[in-house]
Amino acid sequence: MRFHKSGFTLIELLVVIAIIAILAAILFPVFAQAKAAAKKTQGISNLKQIGTAMHMYIADYDDTLPFSREAAIWGGYTGDPEELEDMVFYKVFLPYTKNKDIFYSPEDKLANKGGSSFSVNAHLEYAWSATAITQPADTIYLTDRSDIPPADPSEEPEEHYSWWTFTNPFIDDVSQLPATLDYDSINVQISPKRYSGGVAGYLFMDSHVKAMKFEQTWGDQTKNKHYPFK
Repeated sequence: MRFHKSGFTLIELLVVIAIIAILAAILFPVFAQAKAAAKKTQGISNLKQIGTAMHMYIADYDDTLPFSREAAIWGGYTGDPEELEDMVFYKVFLPYTKNKDIFYSPEDKLANKGGSSFSVNAHLEYAWSATAITQPADTIYLTDRSDIPPADPSEEPEEHYSWWTFTNPFIDDVSQLPATLDYDSINVQISPKRYSGGVAGYLFMDSHVKAMKFEQTWGDQTKNKHYPFK
């Protein structure tokens, strides 16, 4: 009696390899999209927790926003450099969050991430009364900081942004909004397309958070979500 060994032919092996390659080509982008979506969800969640801390701080400090380090000169703190060093939102809110990790985005690309992956609206770096913000649901407090490294690698990234430098030429009065956007200037200050879908996370003064395209945040002085005194 003769016995025949069973096995795959070369053609069958090639067909199987081709099928595996096709499945991989289909599934790998899906996995990548799922991973990117998860990072966006985490970044939004972190901003939401910071928003909760912000409102706890406001409740404890007579309905007043904190000074930032850059704006503290107007608060009479110029004589104490160590005190100024602590005048940043991620240090001010830390007693309420008890967690430094929430001040970072999983999509932050910088090697030196500084104190936070998020930037403060420069208009709100002063100790304004929260009631002065008449449209808190349309006023941005924090957004994603730029992923462009500082010129000096030893320096920390910028911690705030200024809407008046988003345009070319720069504007110095709200009556000039919306003006012409300059994306080179925008990208230096914030990361408007940090997450999948070309969006960034925005924390609003009422503590809600939304992933939006930058263009949805821009407009004249009655619609501009970066301008707090509508």
